[in-house]
Amino acid sequence: MNLDQLPAFFKAISDPTRIAILQVLGTGAYGVMELSEMLAVKQSGMSHHLKVLSQAGWVEKRREGNTIFYRRSLGDTLAMQQKLFRQLDTQPLDQAVFEQQQRISEERLQAARKFFIEHAEEFELHQERIVLFENYGPEALQLLDSLNRSPQSNVLEVGPGKGEFLAALAQRFTSVTGLDISPAMLKQADEQVHNLENVELIEGNTELLEQQGRRFDIIFYNMVLHHVPMPESEIAQCAKLLKPKGLLIVTDLCQHEQEWAREQCGDQWLGFEPDELHLWAQRHGFKHNQSRFLALRNGFQVQTQVYSAA
Repeated sequence: MNLDQLPAFFKAISDPTRIAILQVLGTGAYGVMELSEMLAVKQSGMSHHLKVLSQAGWVEKRREGNTIFYRRSLGDTLAMQQKLFRQLDTQPLDQAVFEQQQRISEERLQAARKFFIEHAEEFELHQERIVLFENYGPEALQLLDSLNRSPQSNVLEVGPGKGEFLAALAQRFTSVTGLDISPAMLKQADEQVHNLENVELIEGNTELLEQQGRRFDIIFYNMVLHHVPMPESEIAQCAKLLKPKGLLIVTDLCQHEQEWAREQCGDQWLGFEPDELHLWAQRHGFKHNQSRFLALRNGFQVQTQVYSAA
């Protein structure tokens, strides 16, 4: 950044509304209308604020289908942006803003739950155009075995699909839990693991497990995070659910532009940049251990990221 750009860079955060926008974006990526509703700002005014923040490099735009979402910048100009974001994250959201944020999160969650209730039977048919367990499962299990975790570990898979990975985990660990918001998807998983005594299936989300006081040694997300309404909030929940030195292992799509996946597969996000996942994990106390990438057909690429809890 040259000297001529400095005034605009700092002026962009001199407005209280723009500071509030940056604080809200700490809970996830949002569209203009969502931000307008949360902060009680007219859409035209919100668009202006976002344009100023975007031009100065404080926020980034990301297109998901026909909607443009805004998120905090992944960069760190002058080594100060991420420090400011961390400071904003220590401050509680205004109660009215928090309630609106919770409403939006619940609406996204209900949309995801509705999709999987209505499309559970044909989900695999659409999913095979992207990736099936047989495409990424062996690689993920090979990586898991290389980590040499104790067989006595208590492990969780969020969104277990048809249960293939749960069955493989049951051969390696004494206690395995599968968690899903969709009873229809859990029914499919149960057909795979109903005779395994060390596997438990739970309908609900990670907040339910936190309320129950559950703690795990390893948490897996296999091709699930792109269905989650608030991915970073999900990672924050994992920080609460993992035991000290526990592992979070995420296998998911790299960012892509295949918009049909939103309608036919219920994807809320078109994959993720590795740096995006790393930054989210770092914000919530995780250390990045290693990455693996698997090239697939139709222009999709799968990544596996391993993070350790503090």
